[in-house]
Amino acid sequence: MLSHMMDCQCFGLNAGAHHLVNVAFHCANAVLLLLLLEAATGAFWRSAFVAALFALHPLRVESVAWISERKDVLSGFFFLLTLWMYVLYVSERNRAQPGEPKNRSKQFFALSLAFFVLGLLAKPMVMTLPFILVFLDFWPLDRMKSNSSPAFQISTLRFLLSEKWPFFLSALIICPITIFTQHPVLSAQTGGVVVHAEQIVINYFNYVETLIWPHNLSFLYVRPATIPLASFLRAALVLIFISALVAVGWRRWPYLTTGWLWFLTMLLPVSGIVPLGGQSIADRYTYLPGIGFYLMITWAVAALGEKFLPAAPRRILGAAGALLVVLLCILLTRQQLACWQNTQTLMEHALKINPDNSVAQVNLRAYLFEKAHPAARDKNPVKKTLD
Repeated sequence: MLSHMMDCQCFGLNAGAHHLVNVAFHCANAVLLLLLLEAATGAFWRSAFVAALFALHPLRVESVAWISERKDVLSGFFFLLTLWMYVLYVSERNRAQPGEPKNRSKQFFALSLAFFVLGLLAKPMVMTLPFILVFLDFWPLDRMKSNSSPAFQISTLRFLLSEKWPFFLSALIICPITIFTQHPVLSAQTGGVVVHAEQIVINYFNYVETLIWPHNLSFLYVRPATIPLASFLRAALVLIFISALVAVGWRRWPYLTTGWLWFLTMLLPVSGIVPLGGQSIADRYTYLPGIGFYLMITWAVAALGEKFLPAAPRRILGAAGALLVVLLCILLTRQQLACWQNTQTLMEHALKINPDNSVAQVNLRAYLFEKAHPAARDKNPVKKTLD
């Protein structure tokens, strides 16, 4: 809210300037993601590809083009700063010799915590960040020493969890505040526990599907009244297969573990475990969770290339494939941006995807009525005040 107030103070109600601030934050987030991954993994080109996917994927349109979703790009800014400072903290801690003061590493830790608190104030969805820190400890920071004994790993895990108690405490404080402030939006779940579980599985699968192939994107995905058994079984099998692959290869392919757990954990608050109105999923909810998915896919494809292809063809095919994916993302994002030109284009696009979207129907009718009868808009005290 403070960032919106500052925009109005600087630019008035010039919508273009407000949009540019969102774009600037998003660009900064892409750069921060590149710096973070490069510092953590040392793999510049893989990190650059993940950052490019994050920046240009069509699922980003809602978070950036919708001015009200400033909380996404702003919380993402502090989220990525938190992770980057944490990686620097671990690096400084490992670099310090025994007996040397660790003031510099403590400074990075304090900065990381401060940025996390700011991220929570921007959008409470980042409350799962302490778990992301633990996943980064596993890979790529390798603080758990994956080749060590189970007893050592358990004791190390206890230390790593206790080390992050300020982060967990901050998240714990913000959780009841969020539930209280969001109470008017939360809807009661109907249909029992089974239907609730089915919806969560379907939501996770839909997120995976839209990250891989973003099609039929809408500002509102209406929660279906019933879920066909075939759709549920397909979704469950896909999620079980990925989870089993991650579980089997957690030592051999640790990047799969970190990426998949990042994706699952960050989406948990909005997976349907707490239903929000009549929606099932939302493009904006993938803004930060999608990074984990891009991470696991990028490193997995690169590992397969290293295993089956010689160096020279691998570089050529890798560069060509990455360029093709980025260009495809640019094309799809440009098409999606056209839907966000104004209320009419957005609502008409939503109705093409789902003609039964009652929210889009009402909003479109109201917009067309006010457009055809400007005098009625002028008589509306609320509209007049907002103007």
